[in-house]
Amino acid sequence: MTPNSPSPSTATAVRRRLLVSSAGLLIALSGCTGSGTTDGESASAGRVEDAFGAVQITKAERVVALSVSDADAALASGVVPVAMAEAPVEPVMPWAQDAIDGLGGETPELFEWTTEDTIPFEDIASWEPDMILATGSILSQDTYDQLTDIAPTLTTAEEGAADSWKSQTERVSKVIDQQEHGETSIEAAQSAIDQAAESHAALEGKSFLVALFRSPEEVGVLPDRDSATVRFFSELGLELDPVADEMTAGKVPDTLSLEKLDVLDSDVIVGYFPDAGLREKYEELSVFSALPAVEDGRFYQPTDEEWRGLRSVSALALPELAEPIAAKLEKSTKR
Repeated sequence: MTPNSPSPSTATAVRRRLLVSSAGLLIALSGCTGSGTTDGESASAGRVEDAFGAVQITKAERVVALSVSDADAALASGVVPVAMAEAPVEPVMPWAQDAIDGLGGETPELFEWTTEDTIPFEDIASWEPDMILATGSILSQDTYDQLTDIAPTLTTAEEGAADSWKSQTERVSKVIDQQEHGETSIEAAQSAIDQAAESHAALEGKSFLVALFRSPEEVGVLPDRDSATVRFFSELGLELDPVADEMTAGKVPDTLSLEKLDVLDSDVIVGYFPDAGLREKYEELSVFSALPAVEDGRFYQPTDEEWRGLRSVSALALPELAEPIAAKLEKSTKR
């Protein structure tokens, strides 16, 4: 960590002060309508376009967050959800709990779902939401219709495409009429990324790939330049390995067998093992240990907490993650 880099505890304190100071901005609003607003309505009134139409909202006191990043976006906008999706690593991630505490709220009801068929619609209805946030998941029209039968629902900006962390925070804070609070959180997050990139300039231009070692025989690669995880590393100054574009084009598979592991030939490999035992099994394989990035110590393995934050990048998590991850990456490139 360089002298100019904030410590994780400092980042937490700054973010908490922002949350507490902005909590007073919360406005008791009244009345709401769902999709189907007219073109003549003012955007400043809280009308936000999404993949299935638009949402006009004038009250958001009981928010249900369908994904971890939706919950983060709500908290970054100064609103504690009444219910939110449970995070896979910890039920409530540390940065989310800090925000809940900073806003003086209670831990929301938690729920989990794995496919659209397992979304707990009845539970969501029982929480009597006046807004459902679904900007962190790609949903079908049918699921959207079921959710809007319960309450106005904000989805991704474009059908089939995930929102960036910045767009997500902007859209969520706008629809719940907390734009000033959202902008403050966005500025803090962007500052954390910019400062981490500046403090660890050795990362500039280094190629990288992100790999999920999901089984003893199969490794998945994240080739999408627009994914939140890839964008994060790119903002730190790294450059996605060109082979990722070949994967996107279908010329190279993005699911690798052991015989194809040599595709992982970037300056830095970000490799996550969902099971600690998997790393031990791979270390016993010569095809893995012979990878240049592994041999030279240019293999960065995120912790479970870091991986969760990387898969659901948010304005709330970035002040916690940017500096520590950048420092680990720079250390690996200098070996």
